[in-house]
Amino acid sequence: MNSLPVADLLAALVVGACIIMSLMRGVVAEVCSLITWVVAFFAAKWFAVPFAGVAFASVKPQALAVCLAFLLLFFAAWLVQRFIRSMLTMAVSAVGLGGFNRLLGGVFGAVKGILVMTLAAAVCSFTDLPQTEAWQTSYSMPFFEQTAHLLVPYVAEHLQPESSGVPE
Repeated sequence: MNSLPVADLLAALVVGACIIMSLMRGVVAEVCSLITWVVAFFAAKWFAVPFAGVAFASVKPQALAVCLAFLLLFFAAWLVQRFIRSMLTMAVSAVGLGGFNRLLGGVFGAVKGILVMTLAAAVCSFTDLPQTEAWQTSYSMPFFEQTAHLLVPYVAEHLQPESSGVPE
């Protein structure tokens, strides 16, 4: 009897865990969570330096003050948006859409799990792992590798450093 390769078991475990977690939370919580991380990061990035000058003026070196300000702003923005997420989730449940919210959460979780495994396959491509027997006999790794090859040019295009506007 042939058993499922280890790489496929791991992929099924990761995708399955993402689906289960997202089913429990619902699509509203999942989307809000994603937005929360992005907004908290950019809010902290944009306001860390001015906030450090006000809140941590006596902290030296200034890099430490900026780091502390970034962490504090990130956490504050995350907390505010976590509260908003809770309110939205309760509102969706209150109007009777809790089951539909959870069903769509499962779909969101499947997409998230596939993206996590695609990222893992892309990172592993820089190691010797793709040459191992577990990888070579896998049924799912070729799919994740192909998905990574499709996404890398798109992601790389958006990660190009922006011009600073300073002539060289």
